Amino acid sequence: MYGLRRAFVVAGAETVVMSLWKVNDETTSTLMEAYYRNLLAGQGRASALREAMRWLRAIKPHPHHWAPFIALGQDAPLRQLISNPKVLP
Repeated sequence: MYGLRRAFVVAGAETVVMSLWKVNDETTSTLMEAYYRNLLAGQGRASALREAMRWLRAIKPHPHHWAPFIALGQDAPLRQLISNPKVLP
């Protein structure tokens, strides 16, 4: 996992969301829909994932469904990146 995460960061990814073990596709889809809703609402990337995991935990309480997901990198909201574009020298 460390090597794959590092490869994404070297390639320019600011945040990597990944699972630590295989998860059912339907469960992952449900979690990701909640995650992206939270991102669009202006939450930070790690915060949006944490809230999506809490929501999924209420529906599917077994940790196998919601616990494997982690976000590594910047926690900045997506809006902040759009409204403050980087100025190149």
